[in-house]
Amino acid sequence: MGSLLMTVLPLALGAAVSPTLLALQLLVLTGTTHRLARAWALALGATLTLGIFSVLCVTALSRIRPHHEAHKSAGEAAVLLVSGVLLAAVAIRSLFHRPTAGEQHSSKIAQRLTTAPTAWFLGVGAVGMLVNFSTLLLVLPAVHEITHSSADTASKAVVYAVLFVIVLLPVLVPVLLVTVLGTGADRTLDATHAWVTRNGRTIGTVIEGVFAVYLVVKGLRALP
Repeated sequence: MGSLLMTVLPLALGAAVSPTLLALQLLVLTGTTHRLARAWALALGATLTLGIFSVLCVTALSRIRPHHEAHKSAGEAAVLLVSGVLLAAVAIRSLFHRPTAGEQHSSKIAQRLTTAPTAWFLGVGAVGMLVNFSTLLLVLPAVHEITHSSADTASKAVVYAVLFVIVLLPVLVPVLLVTVLGTGADRTLDATHAWVTRNGRTIGTVIEGVFAVYLVVKGLRALP
């Protein structure tokens, strides 16, 4: 399990660096109306989307059954290279196009914060994760590593749980802080929200670029 965890961990951490999801959650938590209920609804929506995406990945990847080592290496290389190229495209788009889908979505949330029902934020979290392509493109190769690992089922389940929790940290940590600390977390949230608003695009682009190179290099090395 240790080697599988070390392989998946960098991808999980990269997927967790999500300015889009963090900005959405901070926007909700710096509001004044039912902020905790809305923030938990957002976190649930993001969790559901991630869960559905992961199940789809496992289902699709499980159908790819390598018959020999060369076939296995070719499949692994294909997943890594495709994910890396798509992530590079996302990085280029983030660099040159404004606003991103996530920023547009944040703007819509800001306009409806005072009147939107709490249940609406379930959809906000779901769509926020769905349009967060950089996260999903890193989850895909991570799930591939788990699916085709030689580790036992229990080990795979543990590593997947670690992946799942780490990826959701941007929506879970802020709402847990407010749940535990209440208004004591407000100053930290306000400062973090302002910082993410100023630097989110730069952070996202750098992470996307770095992991695009990482995936492409790893994919090339996996070629049979």
